[in-house]
Amino acid sequence: MSALRVRRLAVLSLLGAVVWPAAASAQGCAATACRAINVVRATVGTIMRLTVNGATTIVASPSPAAYAAGQDAVAGPTAVVKSNGRWKLQISAAEPTWDAADAAARADKPASDLQWSTLPSGQYTSVATTPSDVAEGGATAGTPLPLHYRAQFDHASDAPGTYTLVVKLTLLGA
Repeated sequence: MSALRVRRLAVLSLLGAVVWPAAASAQGCAATACRAINVVRATVGTIMRLTVNGATTIVASPSPAAYAAGQDAVAGPTAVVKSNGRWKLQISAAEPTWDAADAAARADKPASDLQWSTLPSGQYTSVATTPSDVAEGGATAGTPLPLHYRAQFDHASDAPGTYTLVVKLTLLGA
């Protein structure tokens, strides 16, 4: 559900409580004053927003040293989470293999050849089509979560070419 749609539902819920308030109950009146009460109820749903700074991460042609090591690490995007309740951020690949843009490029390069971490020197985890938890937390006005990627290279299989992998970041209420 889009952030705009969630916001509209929250506003409509609040307006509903104000426009159709509970019936006022009469109170006894004294000679100089008469009082009544009215209860206003507002229901606030979970409101979450995910923004990603850096729509495309480019792993440049690896250096000979990186290729010899079989991997190349780069800074990825930064996800920013805003939520009024508990949340969880997950990462997954849209497809099980990279997209080979060139005829010579390897058509079956697995998504798991891309690894991610929240720290540049942290433990890296392979991307899969099954979502993995990146982070979770409570209400926040903006929690930045930098991601770091490490591409794996196989001398015997990874032919020269351009490879693309769509990585999905999903924000869930927890």
